[in-house]
Amino acid sequence: MAFKERTKPKLLRIYEILHKRMHLGNRDYNYYINFDKGFEGECGLDEQTEQLGPDWLVLNDLQLEFRLAPFQIDTLLISSDVIVLLETKNYEGVHQWGERKLTKQSGLALENPSMQVKKTQTRLEFLLATLGCQMKVEAFVIFINPEFTLLGAPKDEGYILPSQIPGFLRNLRKKLTKLTVEQEKLASALVNLHDPNYPCKIPEYHYDQLRKGIPCPNCGMLEGTFKGHHQTCLNCGQRMNVKRCIKASIEEFRILFPEEKMTTSRMMEWCGSGDKDRVYRVLKEEYTATGKNSGRYYH
Repeated sequence: MAFKERTKPKLLRIYEILHKRMHLGNRDYNYYINFDKGFEGECGLDEQTEQLGPDWLVLNDLQLEFRLAPFQIDTLLISSDVIVLLETKNYEGVHQWGERKLTKQSGLALENPSMQVKKTQTRLEFLLATLGCQMKVEAFVIFINPEFTLLGAPKDEGYILPSQIPGFLRNLRKKLTKLTVEQEKLASALVNLHDPNYPCKIPEYHYDQLRKGIPCPNCGMLEGTFKGHHQTCLNCGQRMNVKRCIKASIEEFRILFPEEKMTTSRMMEWCGSGDKDRVYRVLKEEYTATGKNSGRYYH
């Protein structure tokens, strides 16, 4: 088990909900797709770093800051004598290396990720120094997608290509030095510095423009009407537990509108048309009520 597990970023969760409930413009939609793809790649690497064993501490998804300069780390591996910083990229297709950018055959250019990882490495080293840690930091860009090909890259660029990942992790597992209390203290200090609520640019949305309904747990399609204990999704045929889907819809409201009060009437409207008593029962059973009569709300 990782010392710090990876959780889905709140911003990605917001995009997922908005994608179901409104039309995303091209810019927001492309950002969402790339964001989701990147998270998928990071989770894919997590499955492999879980096999490193007790000689490594694995810290996933750190949002840190040094002298008001924020930086994010996909994966940090701590052993007794070295710290390994991993930047994961889920690119696919054939790319041509360039000092400043990677270019696809279609002509689409992406910033060379080595520029990003070097900046992150430098900020991490400065932060570690303030924590009294002088351990060596090695940084690598891992291309996780098996359909990725890179042409013309120099050997010393710090890239780990898809076919090299098993051997790279195998070499890490060969280290036989044991962790000490100092490394665990360092890992704890970094986790304590992690800011899960670091400000990010959230797309603009309003309650009135969002589609209402309960989401299918399989395909995410919104069901605008509901009845009974179970019903079948009209899109994918999945049998839905209506109570669980109502709760899922309410949780989506909480994520999108954390400052708004969850009243019975608002949640009935948010969940679509159906058995309104069922919505009330979910609120009563799953949440805490505050206030009385028309002023009652749940949290």
